[in-house]
Amino acid sequence: MKAVTAAVYGGGPLYFGGQQVIDDLKESCFTAIVAWCIHVAEDGTLVYNDKPVLAEGGEYKAGPEWPRRLADLKQGGSVRTVLFSVGSGGVADFHHIQSLIKSQGTRPNSILYKNFRALKDAIPIIDAIDFDDEDLFDQSTTVEFALMLYELGYHVTFCPYSGTDFWVSCLHELELKHAGLVTGFNLQCYSGGSGNDPQAWIDAIRKKMGPDFDAKGFVFPGLWSRHGEECRAGDCPSDIESRFANWKPLGIRGGFIWLYDDIKKCASSGTCPGPMDSRDYAEAIVKGLS
Repeated sequence: MKAVTAAVYGGGPLYFGGQQVIDDLKESCFTAIVAWCIHVAEDGTLVYNDKPVLAEGGEYKAGPEWPRRLADLKQGGSVRTVLFSVGSGGVADFHHIQSLIKSQGTRPNSILYKNFRALKDAIPIIDAIDFDDEDLFDQSTTVEFALMLYELGYHVTFCPYSGTDFWVSCLHELELKHAGLVTGFNLQCYSGGSGNDPQAWIDAIRKKMGPDFDAKGFVFPGLWSRHGEECRAGDCPSDIESRFANWKPLGIRGGFIWLYDDIKKCASSGTCPGPMDSRDYAEAIVKGLS
């Protein structure tokens, strides 16, 4: 059996939290870290959350020490994979990507290509770009953007909360062009995706991709840690372990936690029956699927 993948999305602390956050994640048992998120401005500038600017005019602009800290994530700890997410709810990132592709294309002289190349050159340990498109759902844009990123040395993951047919169709087209370019679906099973059934997504992938495609090993469901007012919303590690134990018979081999920022905020809140730090959330996935 393949090792269980335990991922976590993290926002501002990954940039502003310094070495302390890096060390915490390395010791946490999380195997994949998703830096959330890159916003793409109308002119192609890449911004991490609201700040800092990551790449502009084809040049890396963020702090010079950040690439070193991110590279350290993969040194001597549990982390094997580092991804950057693009997009989120309530933004126009993929509309901007669509407009830029229509006006400039995706070749080396386009600003999208230049800025994502600058990001890869500055932080070569980035393995993949995670697509959290919640505003456009245009297959042509998704495919062209993914093919450009693949040319630059990135793989791609999808982070859907709805739109099964759209995401599976994008996967099918990209698999025909470059097998293995897309490496998984990080399926949101919280908030707007709280009604998602991983089995339904597995079935949809298998139907479109055929019986030889590893559909059950391609879906990685995600749950939201404790968060909100007084940290009383969301799941405790024990809840997450139970949910993943229920999903284990489906053949799922990993999942993710949203959101590291909330884990850090709520770790000492005492709103769960046991400890609730980074390691506890990572181990909840592993124990549930092991």
